[in-house]
Amino acid sequence: MERSLLKPFLTVVILMTLSVIALAFTVDVKLDFIPGVKMELPDDVSGWHGNQLKFCHNPELCARDYKDASFYYNDLEIPDICPDCGSSLFNMARAEKEQLPDDTEFVKSAYTNEAGTRVFTSIVLSGTARDSIHRPQRCLKGQGNSLDGEYDLMVPIEGRDPLTVRVIKTSRTFRTAEGPKPYYSYYAYWFVGQDRETPSHYSRMFWIAWDRVVRSTANRWAYIAVQGEREAEGTEYETDIIDFVQNMYPHVLSETMREKAYGE
Repeated sequence: MERSLLKPFLTVVILMTLSVIALAFTVDVKLDFIPGVKMELPDDVSGWHGNQLKFCHNPELCARDYKDASFYYNDLEIPDICPDCGSSLFNMARAEKEQLPDDTEFVKSAYTNEAGTRVFTSIVLSGTARDSIHRPQRCLKGQGNSLDGEYDLMVPIEGRDPLTVRVIKTSRTFRTAEGPKPYYSYYAYWFVGQDRETPSHYSRMFWIAWDRVVRSTANRWAYIAVQGEREAEGTEYETDIIDFVQNMYPHVLSETMREKAYGE
């Protein structure tokens, strides 16, 4: 079997085994809804100024054909009210709201540094349904992006071992009055459980099964994402990922996850 197929295959086998054990020997799984992240993003982190994103879902005026109608929170005269139609604003786009379970939670912000570089970051927190969050590759493709490669990036963080994030290089072409215009971007993410974190979807699925079998608990997982623009070639964008994650990371952990991550 090819190496590229071996890891998913073994993961599926392990998950199936654990599922059989769970069905055979467990009758009661306790739901623990204390997440490993805070569902809020800081207004500012060192060197980066943030502005939370809000979305209008009005299908007739602002979000017609599921086009995002987004606004920056700091620019609103009336908090959480659409300045164009007067409807309530949400933390997620209309398509996300309608496609995901009702208890899925979102928070999104854009951050800009002194050089004018902008990154978008988000936290998606699962609810009771297992399909609340999934592999980001699925959404990126659904949004019309081409996936040009992915890899793990180590982010040094003071007070703990380096954090591993998964980086996906994406691209797409927009139609403009001047003709087709290519756009190159990146999407960096990692998953956070109540007391675990991993950049791997397969590892997350393993730990979900493990907790249900060994701990008899099911908790809410989240994923944190950072995305921005990149050049077609080169890895200069990694500097922005590392700098932003280093400064943002300590602000988004729950106390339980902080103790685990920093060994406190």
